[in-house]
Amino acid sequence: MMRIALIAFAICLSAAFAACSTGPTTADEAPTAVLAGPAGSLIQREALPGAPDGAAAYRILYRSTGLNNEPIMVSGDIIVPQRTPPPAGRPIVAWAHPTSGVEPQCAPSLARSFFQQVQGLREMVKHGYVVVATDYQGLGTPETHPYLVGISEGRAVLDSVRAARQVPEAGVGSRFVVWGHSQGGQAALFTGLIAKDDASELTLAGAAAAAAAAAAAPATDLVTLVNDDFNSVGGKNLTAMTLWS
Repeated sequence: MMRIALIAFAICLSAAFAACSTGPTTADEAPTAVLAGPAGSLIQREALPGAPDGAAAYRILYRSTGLNNEPIMVSGDIIVPQRTPPPAGRPIVAWAHPTSGVEPQCAPSLARSFFQQVQGLREMVKHGYVVVATDYQGLGTPETHPYLVGISEGRAVLDSVRAARQVPEAGVGSRFVVWGHSQGGQAALFTGLIAKDDASELTLAGAAAAAAAAAAAPATDLVTLVNDDFNSVGGKNLTAMTLWS
């Protein structure tokens, strides 16, 4: 039985990783000097092609804090409307992505279809919102991804908002909302829980955790989720990625 379980585990991991990006490579391991700086400070940005009409897009690397309070580097994308920002600055939507995998190359920012993955992106750009999308720790960067560890996701989201404020073209203020689905729903909930204490300079206007028919949206009670879904294909993938992490 143990051998069968291990084989099933390997199959689940292979299926989960098969959907990951085979496009651009992930960020190299950062020298200690690069990580020196406050959480949320911008390390670099580069222009991305293929942005929605009326917007410019950039891939960003920024500083954040790991589970042991160590400095880490996190990647993500930022999409900026190409129009004059209002006097108070543009509002920010922090998009927290659903499960994409647990290996560094599974980062949404590396996917060729990234702009199609962000639900409502064109509407948000149309209404003048800046959208920032973190990859979370360990996706797009060499650290281990703490899959479904909410505090890690929340920190990555908050620091992505801080980093967005340092992109000159963004023209953003301090007001933001966070929303996500599935793993991103969990990230949105944890962002709401820690924002006041961890990022008092920002104004969180709301946190939306999108739900659907699947029990995994959003990921809240993990024991119940894994037990209920273990015999489904999706549940086996979730369990495999959780154990791997």
